[in-house]
Amino acid sequence: MNIAGSDGQKVLTSEDIGFGIAPRINAAGRLGQARLAVELLTTDDKERVVALVEYLDQLNGNRKTVERRILRQAKELVADHPEWLEQKALVLAHADWHPGVIGIVANRVAEHFERPTILISLHRPDEPGQGSGRSFAGFDLHSGLKHCREYLETFGGHKVAAGLKIERDKIDAFRTALCDYVAENHEVKSTDVELAVDAEVRLADLTHRAVTSLEELGPFGASNPRPVFAATKVEVSGKPKKNGREENDISTCEFVTTEQRCEQSRSGKESGPTRSPKLMARFQFALLQ
Repeated sequence: MNIAGSDGQKVLTSEDIGFGIAPRINAAGRLGQARLAVELLTTDDKERVVALVEYLDQLNGNRKTVERRILRQAKELVADHPEWLEQKALVLAHADWHPGVIGIVANRVAEHFERPTILISLHRPDEPGQGSGRSFAGFDLHSGLKHCREYLETFGGHKVAAGLKIERDKIDAFRTALCDYVAENHEVKSTDVELAVDAEVRLADLTHRAVTSLEELGPFGASNPRPVFAATKVEVSGKPKKNGREENDISTCEFVTTEQRCEQSRSGKESGPTRSPKLMARFQFALLQ
């Protein structure tokens, strides 16, 4: 709990598990040491538990490093082949990619380039490539793979995520077939990429009581996303400060309203900025000019 950044909390939330504890357990399997996660959950030896937790935390750090490298290499591949951006899907392959991590990165690539994406690991030259894909904007990825199954050794998954195995010499043909299928059967609408705001609020409304009460709407997830709020005529005052070590942690900011700025100009005195409540970092918040 301490290593995961949740020590000392009165209530353990679903996000503490999903973003703090679970990634450390999953890291073992993603990097080929799943037995350690099983041992952690089954052993009664407290000293062994401490040792395993510390090691899994190191593995999780390694996983993040590998993810960043793969993401950078994926973007470089696209930059080297600008014609791929004319297609409605991306199929990227690389010999240095770890098969246990490419699924996470595929999701980030899909969001970055706003199209369904499949990453293929060619880390073993004498074996078929192992791929993992993520959808975008509601495209049925499994149907797409089913349409292109003649190029695949195996595949499986669902509408949003899928995995596959493919011979190296069939990747180019598979890319063409999948891109053609996406172009013919899917269209990204403006509503798919717009930020859906649940409500507009004033900074004065963001009291500690209001923020904590929103937690009662949880647990949050794919079928119950966190609320998204917007505050208009607001500026960030000062440099954001990052809280915690996890990749989902959001910076704490101080805000100033347009009215405060005008008051400062008229009086020559600087009023203090509005400090966002700590718990507000748990909710998406849009600042609109």
